[in-house]
Amino acid sequence: MPAVQRNGRITATQEKQQERTQPATSSSMTSTRHRPSAYLLLVYPVVLALGSLFAFLSPVASPPPAESLAPGITSDLNVPHFHSTNYFAGKRNIINVYFVKFGWFWTTLAFVLLQITTRPPPASALKHYVQSTLRYGLVTISWFLTTQWCFGPALVDRSFTITGGHCEPQLINTTGLKEAMDMTTIASGPACKAAGGEWRGGHDISGHVFMLALSSAFLLYEIYIADRESAHPSVSPRAAAAVAHDMTEEERKAVGGWESESVAMVRIWSRYFLYAVVVLDFWMLMMTAIWFHTWTEKLSGLFIAAGTLWGTYFVGDFIPQWREIVGGL
Repeated sequence: MPAVQRNGRITATQEKQQERTQPATSSSMTSTRHRPSAYLLLVYPVVLALGSLFAFLSPVASPPPAESLAPGITSDLNVPHFHSTNYFAGKRNIINVYFVKFGWFWTTLAFVLLQITTRPPPASALKHYVQSTLRYGLVTISWFLTTQWCFGPALVDRSFTITGGHCEPQLINTTGLKEAMDMTTIASGPACKAAGGEWRGGHDISGHVFMLALSSAFLLYEIYIADRESAHPSVSPRAAAAVAHDMTEEERKAVGGWESESVAMVRIWSRYFLYAVVVLDFWMLMMTAIWFHTWTEKLSGLFIAAGTLWGTYFVGDFIPQWREIVGGL
């Protein structure tokens, strides 16, 4: 029986009833047809390759000749050239100090703002928030085990020592010789730095590449899911107010209510903030690709991030029970 129209419009309640009568296969095809592909993750090795290519070809990024440096200086640089070559070649640049070093805080803040400004339909709100929290928990556990603690030293530190790396003293005495200090028992990068030493000799997985890739992709996937499941379209505050005036009270209840102009403004700016975090992630990923780590160290950090993202968002394609638990794309 055709849906009755009000003022030439099918009401939201009637529309919802019609959708329930459609075959399940049709709705499932619609929900997955335009989802982001796992192949979009290939943008990260492309960024790393471009950064490495720039470092190789650019005279600005080329290391200074070894003979132009005093003996012992070449091996002590934590990048293959002086920090004065480029502002971002130094680890004390403002974005690294206040953004990357606290990267997961900014990622968490962007995620929380996204969720509290997302309005899924009341019937599916609890499921949406539970599943988004589970996904956040999965990527956070990966970040914590890789960079902070993994039943002792973090994964990046364990891999470094397993591949022959150790902590060397960096204190210089008046004769120009390193003071004799036994740092071989130090098992983590932060502890080595606190003792005045520096990691040498092992495979140093790039924690920057890992965190920056994981953060940016996680936020982009989550904003896609949030907007897909939201009861409100992405509109300007003025448009939201105009549409709200055209809706009946019954229609507003059917989609979980509507938002005021101030609430719409908060929602929009929360997304601007999320995109700002993503842009900074990509910028510092490029800076890391140019100035820090070897290609294999950057690639290993990327592999861990990609594995985490694939397991969180795409393994449900092969294990439907997993998708029922954590949701996904």
